[in-house]
Amino acid sequence: MSKREINPTCVLLAVSLLFCCCDDKEKAKVYLEENYKNYSTTHSIIIDSVQTYLDSLLETFTPEYVYGWTADSLVCINSTNDKLFAVTIEKPKGKGKGFFGEDAMELLGKKINGKWYFFRGGGTLTIPRDMYGLSEFNPPSEFFLSQIARKNMLESALVKENGEYVVSDEWIDNKFYNNGYGSNLSREEYDKVHWMLIMRKWKEKIDTNEYKPLKKNNSQKPNT
Repeated sequence: MSKREINPTCVLLAVSLLFCCCDDKEKAKVYLEENYKNYSTTHSIIIDSVQTYLDSLLETFTPEYVYGWTADSLVCINSTNDKLFAVTIEKPKGKGKGFFGEDAMELLGKKINGKWYFFRGGGTLTIPRDMYGLSEFNPPSEFFLSQIARKNMLESALVKENGEYVVSDEWIDNKFYNNGYGSNLSREEYDKVHWMLIMRKWKEKIDTNEYKPLKKNNSQKPNT
């Protein structure tokens, strides 16, 4: 098979996944419409915070620094408005040898004394291009990456309650307190770990010289 040929199995897989995303996409649309004010304010806080982390060269956010990023528009906030789950997604990388896929990263937020604090969740989703019939020279669109990330990372987040879509508090709690890390910890002990992660991210900085070649190679973005 030549580099320009597309595996029909990959095409079928991509199409089937997009059909599977339709229901999730509709749920997300309804949820965002019903919760627009709170979502819009919180989404802006996420964007401003991550940009501050990047301006401060925090190593935890190296992928966003190197490749550019977007915060997915679906932000899942619990009913008490003090915990959230969000996803940051790498911008589509360049066209060329070595660009095999993009990553979507979990971002957790806790509101403490009325202020949101963010730290990395435990998961990163790699979206390989060849799985969806794409190649190093055929990058995905931001919309496509968003749909795949939602399907794989947010599929069970929204539930219907009294005729409206809401974020499952149980789903959110599992992201903070039952994620496999230190499964024997109490909630209070988990809270201490969360605060440690919130503060520790400020201690490790990006070596800009190390990533100069990657940023240079990725400086010309594809049209998507």
